[in-house]
Amino acid sequence: MANQIDPLSELFAVICDRRDHPQPDSYTCKLFAGGDNKILKKIGEEGAEVVMACKDDQADEIASEVADLFYHTLVAMAHHNVDLELVYAKLAARRR
Repeated sequence: MANQIDPLSELFAVICDRRDHPQPDSYTCKLFAGGDNKILKKIGEEGAEVVMACKDDQADEIASEVADLFYHTLVAMAHHNVDLELVYAKLAARRR
């Protein structure tokens, strides 16, 4: 997997690009424009949808909702200028 970017890093790069170079029809840019209220509301909604998908024990639906939760969480991180590498470092430190 040398020289390949993982999907979360790739998505985070796109989100940061939308933050830095807004595009009028971009859903990501609409989230940024709404600030914390809009972004955090979506994280709450997506978290609840993950819970419900897990209760229904539907693997595809769980994966879809977790992907939505990851995306909205990455938007919040970009909004607050928290780099994804910091999260990776925190996860790595917990394995030690």
